Amino acid sequence: MSQKNNKNNQESEFVEIFNYAGIKPTEKRIAIFKGLKMAGKALSPYDLVQYCKQNLGLTLPAVSIYRILDLLVAADLVHKLDTVNKYICCTHIDCHKPHPHTQFLICSLCQKVEEVHMPAELMAQLSAQIQSHGYQLNSPQFEFQGICTDCQALEEEGVSNA
Repeated sequence: MSQKNNKNNQESEFVEIFNYAGIKPTEKRIAIFKGLKMAGKALSPYDLVQYCKQNLGLTLPAVSIYRILDLLVAADLVHKLDTVNKYICCTHIDCHKPHPHTQFLICSLCQKVEEVHMPAELMAQLSAQIQSHGYQLNSPQFEFQGICTDCQALEEEGVSNA
């Protein structure tokens, strides 16, 4: 398959995702979504400014990117990672179901993010514990920072080469 056909298929897939989510698939929205999808790691709005300029030939002001990201977050196509102030595409877009119990494992070295579903039972336990201390949970999203297996292997390799 040629690169042009692959690009067209990807664009069609993004249009279909946007239509299903009830969002008008504009060039700028698709560019932002594509940037997040292709990056393979969490990106800030300013990272997306650079991505669009370098890879898509699109110059977008950061304020536009913030607005588009807000829209994509509201449509559950993108997640905002509050601890690092970056964004990632939802990895469960194809299931077309809400997934309210999510944890994000964020590599503090390479910024790769893994989205992991949390069982409802665990969320119930955590919510009960939080409530027992007089707090109400505002967000069921949990973010944990660590070091991914790829970066761990690189660190071990560096130690063994020393």
